[in-house]
Amino acid sequence: MAARSLPTTSWERGVAEPIEGAATWADPSNFTFDNKTSHYTVLEPGESPTSDTANFFGVSSLRTWPGLFNGTAAGHVPDWWKPAKKVDVLICGAGPFGLAVAIGLARQGISLRIVGAITHKSSGPCHTGRADAVHPRALELLDAWGLADEIANEGPLLNKFTIHRDGVTMVNTWTNPSETTKYKGQHVATQSQIERIYIRDLLRHQTLVERKTTLSSFEVDNSASIITARLAREGGEEETVEVKYLIGSDGASSRVREMIGVPFDGIATDCFFAILDCEFVTDYPHILGTGWVIAEDHGCAIFVPREQGHTRVYVQLTGRLQESVVAAHRRNKERRNESSVGETQVHEHGLTPDDALEHLKKIMGSWKIDFAGPLSWFAIWRVNERVARTFSTPDQRIHLGGDAAHVHSTMGAFGYNSTVYDATNLAWKLGLCIKGVANPARLLATYDTERRLSANSVIRYTGAMLRFICRREDPLPVLRGLGEEPEKHNVTLASPSANTREAGAWPGSFFHSTPPLLMSGLGMPLTNTFLSPVATVASGDTRPVKVSNGVRAPNPRIALEKDDASYLYDALKNCGGRFHLIVLASDLQGPVRQKLAHFSSEGLQPGGFFQRYGGHARFNVVLVTKLLPHEADVLVDGDDLKLLRDAASVVYDDRAPDEDAHYSYAVNHARGAIVVVRPDLFVGTSAWPEDITALEEYFGTFIIAA
Repeated sequence: MAARSLPTTSWERGVAEPIEGAATWADPSNFTFDNKTSHYTVLEPGESPTSDTANFFGVSSLRTWPGLFNGTAAGHVPDWWKPAKKVDVLICGAGPFGLAVAIGLARQGISLRIVGAITHKSSGPCHTGRADAVHPRALELLDAWGLADEIANEGPLLNKFTIHRDGVTMVNTWTNPSETTKYKGQHVATQSQIERIYIRDLLRHQTLVERKTTLSSFEVDNSASIITARLAREGGEEETVEVKYLIGSDGASSRVREMIGVPFDGIATDCFFAILDCEFVTDYPHILGTGWVIAEDHGCAIFVPREQGHTRVYVQLTGRLQESVVAAHRRNKERRNESSVGETQVHEHGLTPDDALEHLKKIMGSWKIDFAGPLSWFAIWRVNERVARTFSTPDQRIHLGGDAAHVHSTMGAFGYNSTVYDATNLAWKLGLCIKGVANPARLLATYDTERRLSANSVIRYTGAMLRFICRREDPLPVLRGLGEEPEKHNVTLASPSANTREAGAWPGSFFHSTPPLLMSGLGMPLTNTFLSPVATVASGDTRPVKVSNGVRAPNPRIALEKDDASYLYDALKNCGGRFHLIVLASDLQGPVRQKLAHFSSEGLQPGGFFQRYGGHARFNVVLVTKLLPHEADVLVDGDDLKLLRDAASVVYDDRAPDEDAHYSYAVNHARGAIVVVRPDLFVGTSAWPEDITALEEYFGTFIIAA
């Protein structure tokens, strides 16, 4: 997706080159032959402006293809689409979180329906603006669904970060996660294109988004484990649907959250930003990277490069502009008698793009900046910092996620990325419970524990950055911990009154105190639960691997085949909610073989834990060996490893000892190790190959044995 419609191109010389005249898809001669017309016809394209407001150059416009992306609002529906009156899951809201949950469920064969909202802009996916960057960790999770390559290739790579305050350089660094991941920085991808990628994926899974449809009411019958939901469509049509679970993915002003009576804890600040997506002409030297520019008297600006030469600039509104927006916002709320809880975008504000540009020029000081083309997007955003008091109802039938569960500043790009983290955490748990192989009361309760406490951390870390860059003194919001008491934290705020030299020490101290690689999503650990328990070690023994439970599973380079060098995660793709048993087996010789043989004969036999907890339907077994493919073919073929050979795919750990998979997981080559990787690519637990009891106990806490 682009900031504006792509020009007509030809691939005649093997690359895309602009040409004059009609595009191939729009040329009628490409749909007829010998006076006969092709059966295939191109859907009618649309063209819509990307912004409600213009600058001197006007606004960009973008092709929309409503027949492909607008679901039931397209004017026709596919013959194959027959919505059922009884489904497993009803998803209320078709933004990034709702669509991602649907994708995760569809890959597990779970029946669902996903409905949009009844608003004047709800006929299709997000058209422009909003989310602007995808974390490396989010891409790793999307790659497990087969979607990362398309999303990562949408826009530029963000791996440079600078901070300037009053003309002084505070930070000028690379943000490359290096060998930790194959995604070397944040990737720019607009929310509009991400939603379209999601929608096409759902179409391939025979799922259509029901636009201009909303949840009007529901009743829960816990005795029958059924929710009776009433849907209302534009025009007055109503429908009743029976579902097992209901997902609130309807944004910051969530009606589902309101209907279940969950408070949205936190604060609404008087910190407002104007957002300008446009091409700029400037002598600011860091326009191609992520940059913060802070001016003591005028506020701050945040620069994020986008596709097609565009840049997004967040301009903090201070002084007269801030007062004007606050007053207009308050008047509009009083007139409509509406609550502002959770609201982020301010629709009636009275400001123009030129107002924002003139204020930006003041912030930039000696650097010059001006519009160089039409606007792609203009909006006013208010910073809310809120987390729903719980993400799940006590009966675990209704769950919140995305903006319905948490909102915060744009710092760190956690808005969209958190929807991926929420969805990949929730979807596999729902799948297991719906299939009847896990206890919902136990397993689904971990969604709130793991994701809400993570959201609390995001609020604090992004809030600290916001207060530094905006020179604000607002205290961080008080948020609930695991119990009813507020969660404690040790995040230190910068002093807004510090001079530039004193303030210069804060970024280094702050980033040093945060979890490693937090801002890429890679270093955000989970709260320990029975799914990722605190590791215990028997007296005199050691842990099987030196990777903690509850952290991201390392993704070292390996070879999938003799002609396919890749990454370990590529052996974990498209597994539909299954757990991964990573068998780190050294060279299959010496003392390790005896231990692997025990795992094979005892753990994988018909009465062993593997079969009793679901077999191949529940587990993806990956044997990681230090052998070359032709060597492994011989050594894995013994009778003592027959069950392991039959159950596992084999990958080859042929890198040097200081960079291979066994090094990444810190494996004892004489003993080997089994690492349990959850469907969301976090480490669940680890065990010695001969310790079948440890695996029995782990899976027995939440999976119902056959």
